[in-house]
Amino acid sequence: MQRQPKWLIQFEEARQAGTPGIILTGNTNDLVYVDGQSIPPCLVKIYLGQYLQRLGYEVFYFSLSHGLQHLPSPDNNRLRSEVIQKIANPRDVEQVLSAFTPILRRRDIKVALVVDYADHICPTAQGMNAVLAPQHLFALQTFHAWGVDDEIRASDNMIILISHENQVNELLTRTGSGYRVITVDLPGEEERFAFTNLLLSLRTRGRAKDFAPLSIDLTPQEFARCSGGLRLRDLEALFRQAQAQGEQIGVTRQMVREYKAIVIRQMAKNLLEVKEPETGFEAVAGLRHAVDYFRRLVWRLHSGASDVPQAILLAGVPGCGKSFIVLALAKELNFPCLIMRNIRERWIGASEQNLELVLWLSQTLAPCIIWIDELDQVLGQRTTGESADAGTSERMLARIWEFMGSMKHRGRILWVATTNRPDLLDAATLDRFQIVIPFIHPSPSEVCELLPLLAQQLKRSLADDVRMEEIVNLPYMKSPTVRALQEVIAKAGELADWEEKKVGMPIRHHHLLKAASLYKPNYNPTLHEFIALTALRMTTFQDLLPWRDENGWRPGYTLPPYLEELVTPEGDLDIFKLNERIQQLQQQLQWERFARQV
Repeated sequence: MQRQPKWLIQFEEARQAGTPGIILTGNTNDLVYVDGQSIPPCLVKIYLGQYLQRLGYEVFYFSLSHGLQHLPSPDNNRLRSEVIQKIANPRDVEQVLSAFTPILRRRDIKVALVVDYADHICPTAQGMNAVLAPQHLFALQTFHAWGVDDEIRASDNMIILISHENQVNELLTRTGSGYRVITVDLPGEEERFAFTNLLLSLRTRGRAKDFAPLSIDLTPQEFARCSGGLRLRDLEALFRQAQAQGEQIGVTRQMVREYKAIVIRQMAKNLLEVKEPETGFEAVAGLRHAVDYFRRLVWRLHSGASDVPQAILLAGVPGCGKSFIVLALAKELNFPCLIMRNIRERWIGASEQNLELVLWLSQTLAPCIIWIDELDQVLGQRTTGESADAGTSERMLARIWEFMGSMKHRGRILWVATTNRPDLLDAATLDRFQIVIPFIHPSPSEVCELLPLLAQQLKRSLADDVRMEEIVNLPYMKSPTVRALQEVIAKAGELADWEEKKVGMPIRHHHLLKAASLYKPNYNPTLHEFIALTALRMTTFQDLLPWRDENGWRPGYTLPPYLEELVTPEGDLDIFKLNERIQQLQQQLQWERFARQV
């Protein structure tokens, strides 16, 4: 038998502790289904009402749209007529709340008032409650007075506020208000499995013919596992959608993947994007230092190691594989990859609320990867004092650092950040990443490995006459980006097709040689070298350097030209020469900026 939902267990703990008010937030608009109970799937508020009835409560619902409603009970309706007589307009907030004040203080009854869409009755005002409408102020003051009322606290009566937008006024959500905030999480794998079996059994018994079956390669256990992040109502909608498309195939993994990406993006208000890549490390060319580290990390996570890092930073040159390898890591771990978008907004308090939504979803979807792309832009920097955004940046960074460092998330939530400008990160942000892996231009030996793989990704083939050693010795092929190599392959394919007047022809040596000779980088080589060297200086362990492993030089690796004077024969970075070169590049970049301004 499936156990009770976590939120209901917390609700009962608060009720027995004498807490008069409960605020339910999170996944409050979903269905609840507990296998082994006689209660069919129903909304959270209905399930809660029936639960309270079994405890002897007389339950009332109130919302602005439906007004005051009474949940019928076969043996407990004593207050119904009394309440209805006192209220002329059941949709009037002031009349309803005024009528319930004396009722909630009584000790001879057990009554529960469930207020739905509480965000619309006592909405947040970002710390400026005086600007609220009189109706909102009356409701807010009444709810707050109920929470601290000694007579209500001494009774068994309860006030439950259901939030659908996490926008209940902070006067009620803060400590000491008399209300406990309880988050209704998304359904776990056990709940999804039980609900899936229910839908399949209804279809088998002919009671729900609009539910498609699962595809032949998807068992209920596998479906429950891969549908993490979906609500029960989403699972039901997915079965119905498959039925509408024709039940011959049924619900497939691809349907789940696509539906899940849409639903989670909507729930996250476009602050998170879900990626479930289809290729792993086998598709990664070069980057042996990163792949080797991540292979060990995958093995340790799957083996239950307790000391794995919680945050990893990939820093370095644009277009050199950082994004690609993050997705490959997600595939190897079999974790959903949650890409954090810009969570900042202009309104006071909105950025913090966005952050809490992202963190809540990540906990619900764990185990997962949270990927912060362009870390230097998404999170900003900590200042020495309060920032110009009224301290929002400092509060958000502090909250992320607290969450990132929580031991309860170790091994379940892996933070991976990527940045093309490691020089813009402050020391406090950098300190939160236990592992920093550098990404620099591919070496000549890596270029030889990359070109055939990139051609394959573009659905092109290289002819047998291609001589890689001649290509890599061209001026702009000595320190290219992976993106540049991809464009060279595309240009070579264009030349091959045009020569034969047929699309998809093999790329011969003279095509690739001409394309590489014609290539001109559209980036500043000075800036790229500065970024690469800055990333190398930040690297946390010697064996994470691209040319190193734990035993020394990586076999077959040849250094990019700008590193030849900075690396010792033993494979160590000469820190003195490195810092000196970084300072020279900084001065050169400053002169270039000055020259553009005059």
